[in-house]
Amino acid sequence: MSSVSQLDALRGVCDCHVHVIGPHDQYPLVPVRSYTPMHATATDLVAMMRRSGVDRAVVVQPSVLGLDNRCSLNALAYLASQGLQGRAVAVLPDTTSASELDDLHRAGVRGLRVNLQSHAGASLTQAREALQSAIGLCERNAWHVQLYVDRQVVQALASDLETAPVKVVLDHFAGLSVSECDDESSLAVLRLLGSGNTYIKLSGNYRVTDDAFDLGLADLARRLAVINPENLVWGSDWPHTPKHTGQAEYHPPIKAYREIDTHRLSRTVFDWFEPPLAQRVLVHNPARLYDFSG
Repeated sequence: MSSVSQLDALRGVCDCHVHVIGPHDQYPLVPVRSYTPMHATATDLVAMMRRSGVDRAVVVQPSVLGLDNRCSLNALAYLASQGLQGRAVAVLPDTTSASELDDLHRAGVRGLRVNLQSHAGASLTQAREALQSAIGLCERNAWHVQLYVDRQVVQALASDLETAPVKVVLDHFAGLSVSECDDESSLAVLRLLGSGNTYIKLSGNYRVTDDAFDLGLADLARRLAVINPENLVWGSDWPHTPKHTGQAEYHPPIKAYREIDTHRLSRTVFDWFEPPLAQRVLVHNPARLYDFSG
């Protein structure tokens, strides 16, 4: 059976990493940011999900929207109106009240993101403070904390992550490399995955290699699956934000999204894994992590 027909036969497939951005006049971008994206609305997201055979999506708060999570939350309501399911990973200030956290949980938030890649230059102390702040907020409703950092930062924060009282999710292959996975920082990531409390998103392929369909990704994904197949989830990283330096500036010019075949991306998991494992990564693991039912 081809990867296309295998995916079409599944129900409950979850894309665990998408962004919804715009319209900008309704959801303004923060003025100081590392890039200016085009629109990628909730309507566009639904169209992508229909094309790709995806029933569920996790909308991740992008750096360009700062602490204003309305766009992501409204996208969840729109998904529900279209017969689809969604969850959100938000970004919140450490002053968020218990009642606000409970409201966000009811709206579909299941995690908080700490993103140190889109804004380069954070110190290790700042990274640890941001992580601990997010963990403190996550504890109330048993959310997970999601980290977008390079593997060297993961290694530096390993003791914090090992003792975290909530689940940890590492974005975009945890910054691992397809060519070198035996350096100290990579081994630290692999140990965290093996510990059972850390998940890795098989997402952002083109952030790991220049070619989103590099055959080396299959070897990397399979190595991770040998360590802990229960803690792997997949994400397209739609709408494929443009390349940028991570250096924030005031109202940078608009950049086009990367031209990536999202329909093809949704089938790569069947190129990497045998069908039972592919189904676990696409359906069962995200259902458990993001509290999906039905």
